[in-house]
Amino acid sequence: SYQSGPGRASSGFGGGLDDFSHYSSRQPGMSLDREATLSLSFSEAFHGVQKRLNIGSEVISVRIPPGAKSGSRVRVKGKGKKDGFGRQGDLYLNIELQPHRFFSFDGENLVCEVPISPDEAVLGAKIDVPTPDGSVTVSVPPGIRSGQMLRLRGKGWRLPKTGGRSDQLVK
Repeated sequence: SYQSGPGRASSGFGGGLDDFSHYSSRQPGMSLDREATLSLSFSEAFHGVQKRLNIGSEVISVRIPPGAKSGSRVRVKGKGKKDGFGRQGDLYLNIELQPHRFFSFDGENLVCEVPISPDEAVLGAKIDVPTPDGSVTVSVPPGIRSGQMLRLRGKGWRLPKTGGRSDQLVK
């Protein structure tokens, strides 16, 4: 047993090995986490998808939940960098949604544009409007103006946090 004090030799560590109990192998600003970008089609993001990814020499399967949007992050636990002490960070997948030819986003809501004839605008009409789930019939009121929006409640994008759906705006 080593003791420090008057008349004893000192190692210069000032109190023994217990002084290193606060030591961390991580350097400030050094992270074991990794980031990657994952591009998804509109359908994959809306319905959710299972993707196989190559992480170094390992192939992993990752489940992307329904409703992922550009800017969403999916955490894959324990698939980051490893250090010499057996710890491993996480992998963060930054979701990038490929543009869609018909739908766009306005916040959480989906937006689409549907052309109608001048007669339909003046007299009103029933038209078919595509939604992520398939077409629905919408009543266009008489006298609608170009650029006016109709709201289809609960027909928009999946909301992962609530399990519900946003609205679809039809221009």
